[in-house]
Amino acid sequence: MQLYSIHKYIKGKDGLAKALQEVAKIGYKGVEFAGYYGASADEIKKMLADAGLVACGTHVGRAEFGPDKIKATCEFNLAYGNSFICCPGGGNFPGKGENLDDFMKMLVDYYNTAAETAATYGCKIGLHNHKGEFERKLSNGQTYWDYFFSQTADNVCMEQDVGWTTAAGRDPCIQYAKFPHRSPTLHAKENGMGSKKFDAILGQPGDGAVGVAWDRLFPVTDADGVKWYVVECERHFDSLMPITESFKFLQSKGRC
Repeated sequence: MQLYSIHKYIKGKDGLAKALQEVAKIGYKGVEFAGYYGASADEIKKMLADAGLVACGTHVGRAEFGPDKIKATCEFNLAYGNSFICCPGGGNFPGKGENLDDFMKMLVDYYNTAAETAATYGCKIGLHNHKGEFERKLSNGQTYWDYFFSQTADNVCMEQDVGWTTAAGRDPCIQYAKFPHRSPTLHAKENGMGSKKFDAILGQPGDGAVGVAWDRLFPVTDADGVKWYVVECERHFDSLMPITESFKFLQSKGRC
């Protein structure tokens, strides 16, 4: 479970340790971090152990992959038991007035270098998508997504958010065929529409949205070697209800 899903619950209740206990009670076996709520690596490691959970990844800004930070980033994560470090968008798009083609060439080199360095510490890095990676195109007509993963080395991982991919009008299954065996995790999400854009629970896209074709996706990700379905709910951040219902959906499909 992506802990961003309950970040207000964590801050408003009894903190990270209590939240991890509650997540484990639902039935989750692992969590993906998005911030550490002031906890040290040793404290996080103990909280996870006490809850009976493992870390399956974390989200950081792109700057954490820089040559001046990658060592510390890897060491911090390894200290609490995590080896997969992913960037969900921060710094992955050009600023106003910047040329996308030039930016993407820089970004590919940046990630390739960071992945090579991270590997020396026993870590993997990756990129996580929203809609923009499929909507933004280079001057040759190639999408950001296709250019990035066709130009980066295989050790730059792909964390596909299948909800956002579907919302962008793309087929998540095709992405695994195009860039196989690069995905230790995926984000399990549904995206709604209109006023309830982020209100969807897995299996309940709502508001006329096109839902993820889960039954078709499962065999594809199994064949690709995806290890973790990471549930993310982007509304009701102060409640355990969406992640509980989403877990029940995956359980009904035999995924946990």
